[in-house]
Amino acid sequence: MNKLSKLRENNLKDLFKGVIALKNKIMYVLSLIILNLYILSSCSYYQASDVEIDLFKPKIAYELSEKYLGMIRNDNIEGAKSLCTENLLSKNNEITTGTSKIISYEPEALIEATSKSAFITFNVIRNSSSEPKCDLDNFAIKVIKDGEDYKIDEIKAMNKMQVFVKNDSLRIIGEDGGKSDLIVSLNNMPKDVYLRRNKLMLYKEKVEAEAFGPVALGYKGKKIAISTTGGNKSFLSIAFIEESKATQGESTEAKGEEGKTETNLEDILDKPIAKKVVPLDLLDNVKIDNLVFTKEEGFLIVEYVNSNSIKRIKVYNSEDGELVDINFDKEFPEDTYNISLVNFDKDEFKILVSGKLGSKNIKADILGEYTVFIEGKEIKKSI
Repeated sequence: MNKLSKLRENNLKDLFKGVIALKNKIMYVLSLIILNLYILSSCSYYQASDVEIDLFKPKIAYELSEKYLGMIRNDNIEGAKSLCTENLLSKNNEITTGTSKIISYEPEALIEATSKSAFITFNVIRNSSSEPKCDLDNFAIKVIKDGEDYKIDEIKAMNKMQVFVKNDSLRIIGEDGGKSDLIVSLNNMPKDVYLRRNKLMLYKEKVEAEAFGPVALGYKGKKIAISTTGGNKSFLSIAFIEESKATQGESTEAKGEEGKTETNLEDILDKPIAKKVVPLDLLDNVKIDNLVFTKEEGFLIVEYVNSNSIKRIKVYNSEDGELVDINFDKEFPEDTYNISLVNFDKDEFKILVSGKLGSKNIKADILGEYTVFIEGKEIKKSI
């Protein structure tokens, strides 16, 4: 009986040892599984982090493309070239705007081409420096990411419409060419206007429209800022136009003598596509340099040179033609300080204030860059 009890006791000990050994093995296997899961999760974390670091950021691409156009507008060609890839630069013998200068631009769309590139499209306004002529172009700028750097690798451009002067008439032609449409002629311009500088609108002054000056299309091709000159006065206005046959792509081709007859009768038979012309102002003894619509076309910025040969700026509401009363003359006297447009947005823009060469009244603390808030009629110096 004692032998049987002893045998049972030994069997229980062996069973207990087996259970403990099995438990240890299970714990070991579970530990290995947990360790492997931890290692795998750590790898996944670092892989996810790497993916996040390598993500293409469209905002940076957009800012780079806008910076490029801004540099081109301000004649900083070398700065603009520094934003481009060697591949793009090697395909161009000469990077210059020529006689057609970029004066303004508005973003249109951003299209991601690949995981490391995007096309940003802009409506771009170009003006001729030698004649009253304006182009509305579409620019597609490709930005790529190479390592940590963003660079411009491709630029495509196409013309959407042109405004030009022919036989004392302002005309427009679409991207497909063909027959142009009459916008307005000198004979159709307002004959007299109220002066914006007068608070009491009683006096009207005669408009001597002898020739067209600089013109500027809006970004959608529905507005055209117009300047005309006569004597020592410059008249400013904005024409609102219907969609023309030219911009719809319709064209007619004149042939032989019949074509010549059509050309001679064009100014007589054409109906102007300008629905209305909103007068802005009549300025004395100035030379208009540029007419610039802000983004979304809410305001028109007029860059001109005054009788003291100093660069100045005026701002008008593009819908009703009202002068925005910003105290440029109070802050920066017009006989001492140049005001140059640097860049612009929807309802604000930046200017650079510099002194007139040879002037003794220049205050150093006034010189520099400022932000102008149109709605608030406020001018703040940049830090």
